[in-house]
Amino acid sequence: MKKMLSGLLCAALLLAACATTAAPPAAPVPAPAPADSPAAAPDAPETEQAEIKRVAAIMNVVGVNPFLTQVVDTFAEIYAEGRFPMEYTIIEAGDIAAFGENIRAAVEEGHDLIISVGFQGADAIAEISQMFPDRAQYVIIDTIADSPYVKSVTFKPSQAAYLIGIVAGMVSADMGQPMGPFGAVHANPGQGSFEWRYGFMRGVKRVNPDVTTAEFIFNYTRSFSDAALAKELALQQAAQGAVFINAASAVADFGTFEAALEAGFFTSGQDADRTNPDNPNVLTTQLKYTGRATELVLEEFFSTGIIPGVVQLGIEEGGVGAAHITSPGAYRNNEVLTDEIIAEARRAVEEILSGELILFPVPLEEEYMANN
Repeated sequence: MKKMLSGLLCAALLLAACATTAAPPAAPVPAPAPADSPAAAPDAPETEQAEIKRVAAIMNVVGVNPFLTQVVDTFAEIYAEGRFPMEYTIIEAGDIAAFGENIRAAVEEGHDLIISVGFQGADAIAEISQMFPDRAQYVIIDTIADSPYVKSVTFKPSQAAYLIGIVAGMVSADMGQPMGPFGAVHANPGQGSFEWRYGFMRGVKRVNPDVTTAEFIFNYTRSFSDAALAKELALQQAAQGAVFINAASAVADFGTFEAALEAGFFTSGQDADRTNPDNPNVLTTQLKYTGRATELVLEEFFSTGIIPGVVQLGIEEGGVGAAHITSPGAYRNNEVLTDEIIAEARRAVEEILSGELILFPVPLEEEYMANN
């Protein structure tokens, strides 16, 4: 759904990306004139205009990261539709310090709503919102900020990862390896990212309850962009016998995809649909709809105002999913991703929606790995 941003917005992105220190918020994109305004219809009688609200979104350098491009695209689409009376600014922050500097600058520039995207802005938005609670409304997406003035919008990746685990377990069984090993190249270790591994393992164990945590190989790029390292780790896992390797390291996943073509194993993408006919070994994608989160935030802001607290978006709220299972994919390898596999994954979706299958909250990693 990538679309061209307006000239003003592109300028904002370039200025922010090139700055070595916090750049002031770029020129905002103005709200379009309503169809019945004097500009649109010179002879129409004057009507009361809705107050234009200023929105700032602070995030890491966007590049081709689908986690961020979804947010940018959603802003552009909502603005183009004229759905809300707003002008908006996208501000890129190259490091954690720049998040704080740009959030503070957004407050000083008089923005009505400030949205920080990603974990990097958590401490800054928590601190600044408590310093200036009445100057703006505050939201952070994909992590929790410790402030009574911030709305934290998080996701339930364990649900989507569970669906990928079902695919991994059934594909491995079809390839004659029901006991694995099951590979995974992820971004970072630790409890904060265990949701992805927990859901993936639970999904595999649904297919074969005899599988233990010892049959999983987890390696980490410790980067969202190191595709070369992701490829190296994936090839190592393939050499250990993994026929399905779960990719979950953002843009670095392209290294795992390349390794899949070379070594012949199957894999899955992350965040946005990565299936395509040029690489039939990418069977599905674990989807995280940051664009949907952005849309929900704007709807709340323009209806009731932001209500601080923590919300978690799962399959039921349209926050997460999987290509070919909860939504269409661009390309399907029918020979490997069979109707039987899709049907089993969709049964799991129905169980999640009915409350029969619960994958949240996520247990402590050490305890789960030791006891399973």
